[in-house]
Amino acid sequence: MTGEWWDLKDLGQVDRHLRYYVADDYFKASTINGKLGDLYNCSGVVEEGYKLDVEPGKTYLLRVLNAALFSEYYLKIAGHKFIVVAGDANYVSPYTTDIIAIAPGQTFDALVVADASPGRYYMVAMPNQPPKPDYQSPVLPTRGILHYSNVAGGSRSGDVPMSPEMPDNHNDMLSFYFHGNLTSLHHPRHLPVPKRIDERLFITLGLGSVCRQGQSCERGAESDEVIVVATMNNISYELPTVSRPLLEAHYQNPSNIDWLQELPDVPPRVFNFTDNSLIPTGPKEEQLEPTSKAALARRFRYGAVVDVVFQSTSMLQSESNPMHLHGHDMFVLAQGSGNYDMQRDVAKYNLVNPPLVNTVLVPRLGWVAVRFIADNPGIWYMHCHYEFHLSMGMIALFIVEDGPTANTSLPSPPVDFWTDGNDNNVMAYA
Repeated sequence: MTGEWWDLKDLGQVDRHLRYYVADDYFKASTINGKLGDLYNCSGVVEEGYKLDVEPGKTYLLRVLNAALFSEYYLKIAGHKFIVVAGDANYVSPYTTDIIAIAPGQTFDALVVADASPGRYYMVAMPNQPPKPDYQSPVLPTRGILHYSNVAGGSRSGDVPMSPEMPDNHNDMLSFYFHGNLTSLHHPRHLPVPKRIDERLFITLGLGSVCRQGQSCERGAESDEVIVVATMNNISYELPTVSRPLLEAHYQNPSNIDWLQELPDVPPRVFNFTDNSLIPTGPKEEQLEPTSKAALARRFRYGAVVDVVFQSTSMLQSESNPMHLHGHDMFVLAQGSGNYDMQRDVAKYNLVNPPLVNTVLVPRLGWVAVRFIADNPGIWYMHCHYEFHLSMGMIALFIVEDGPTANTSLPSPPVDFWTDGNDNNVMAYA
């Protein structure tokens, strides 16, 4: 598990900074399974690292996940290869690689064969990031040890471990190719890609600026009168000012949630979404980003087949975006660099064996096309898994209506469901 170590005194301050996009807080170190590793001496001595003991000739299944808040990670083990066999708990065709690219929220299952000469080998996890003019954060890799044990005259703890050659931390093409090379594995429970499409969405992902609450202001990211927010189709999510939980309100009266604003099919304006001159800020993007805040949602009929194209933009920054849909898996049909062109790019769709995931990485200054079946009734988060984008509002609610049967409908709440003093117990609507 890749992760981050934070030295925090005031979590409330960090939360406020994230909400107002004050980039003063950053993690101090990376971790593997919670261990800092020997690149750090936060306690005044060299820190202990994660250690994986292996025996020659054996095969090991690693369940790799990224629990970090801020970064996609590259993971390598010196002298060894990974055979990736699953992503987000769905089988993929075995893919052999010497590097895994894993974004926050993603999971991969990978086989590692202990077929190297007995010894000690570094396992390195390194965060990547976009190049300048994007904001540059500290490069904070970490490393553990893969150690051959039970070897006659085997490796000694004092032996110098072999180190893997790591890519440049700005090299995002490794991530692009890694994710693009994954395909699903045909097996008895293999889910075919639906061919009929009921709804299409084109969703741009970027940053924008809004006036502080209750104020009028001069727009623009460099103005002291605004806060910077993260958006989907130029709308940043804000919690609705209602007393009831959203799921309860939906259960009671699914047709009367009028405080939600519908996520539009397309962004309000078409332009060169990947124009590098929009980074980091200037007069051009101030004209292109008419940003607003709302409780953003999209409603789907039960069983609807939905195509979504996510387009990363260069509005104020050029980050990739790991988009996570709760309650559903998505077929990853295609990805590309630059601006999505439907006339050109539909021909690239893999309708035979696309990977099935719940978190898809939308590449930096690129796009990804997914398809999912709205077959799980309820209200589900669709959000970016970068914590700063999530906190800044890159969220929409995907509402799936009830199906025709009890098994395809939202179940009743518990009898003792808390109603916050509301006399009309929710069970009256069951």
